[in-house]
Amino acid sequence: MNTLFMRKGGTQKNLDKTIKSVAVIYHYFALYRYSVLNELMKSKEIKYTLFSDQTSGNNIKTINPEYANSEIKDGGLRWKFVKNRWFFKERLLWQKGIIRLALNGNFDAFILLGNVYFISTWIAAVIIRFRRKKLYFWTHGVTSNEKGLKWFLRKSLYNISDGLLLYGNGAKSVIQNNGFKKKIHVIYNSLGTADEIIINNEITNDRRTNKKNELFKDPNPPIIIFVGRLTYYKRLDQILEASRILADEDFKINILFVGDGPALKSLEDLAQSLNLSEYCSFYGSCYDNKELELLFDISSICVSPGEVGLTAMASLGNGTPVITHDDFNFQMPEYEAIIPGVNGLLFKRNSVTDLAFTIKKWIDEHKDVSHEVIKNNCHKIIKEKYNSTYQAALINEIILRNE
Repeated sequence: MNTLFMRKGGTQKNLDKTIKSVAVIYHYFALYRYSVLNELMKSKEIKYTLFSDQTSGNNIKTINPEYANSEIKDGGLRWKFVKNRWFFKERLLWQKGIIRLALNGNFDAFILLGNVYFISTWIAAVIIRFRRKKLYFWTHGVTSNEKGLKWFLRKSLYNISDGLLLYGNGAKSVIQNNGFKKKIHVIYNSLGTADEIIINNEITNDRRTNKKNELFKDPNPPIIIFVGRLTYYKRLDQILEASRILADEDFKINILFVGDGPALKSLEDLAQSLNLSEYCSFYGSCYDNKELELLFDISSICVSPGEVGLTAMASLGNGTPVITHDDFNFQMPEYEAIIPGVNGLLFKRNSVTDLAFTIKKWIDEHKDVSHEVIKNNCHKIIKEKYNSTYQAALINEIILRNE
């Protein structure tokens, strides 16, 4: 039994009478969310039921619908399906069945994805509040200091709720500073439990050496890694340009791109034009966790010049520090997991010169720090906040306290 939220002096018999029922309504559930949803299902005090479409309709991998047919004790999910209908180039959404659920659903509370472009969400939210049921929006909130119509729409939707469940403190500060008065709860984000995210497997020096020799003509310079889709908005070109600056200062680094995407060809061409091809390895996509673990392990630091997102979680979980830019207005909430000087550094956004300086700064200042110390520093924030066990515990506490 989860005793974290057991009422003082309570018994199982009394507890059964006070079990709360909560509907969690999303457009779809991305694969990475399985762990936190699985943790929510384990609650003895709250009965969560999921509602969503079975697929994303795009290239985002979703949780296998077969989990809806498995027992909770076997890792299954209490999950019912609705149908998404997208309009205007898949920008506006109507979810068939959500309005009926809002009208008749026998739930104490509802958690909805707080997206202003979901038309059925607006109507459902009004109905839920009219029924005097608790309503929360699980959302990024804002990713910048928004003004005008966009913020007006967000604020209007958010104000229907009893409170927000946010990914980070930056969004909380912005929303509060813009006059939002409802309760705001920061529940962070996760890729799994701490045990699932944190990698502590022993990797031999021979494996490290062999992999470096396989990837690079000269295996000796420090390796900078990026893992994820190779897209233009992630500004991966800045890694190459920063590397050119460092090479001109006789500070050589190797660059390892792990992933595929539309920017691949332009990155290969840029590497060639900057005479960096022999210092670059375009690995392609990697879905083998043990191989990915090795690629992170041989790397000095993970660099994501644009928004960092869940790449930060994967990198820190593998014990590799992260460098990304410092402008909240153009970041994802996960960048808050980076503690400058401890598990990574921040550079001035869009300044290739500062990125080059920051890469060199990290490598110089940590060349005598043991691999084990660096890994432990990276793992600490994952253990404390960015894991599904902690995330689910926060959500459970909010529901049980009626906050």
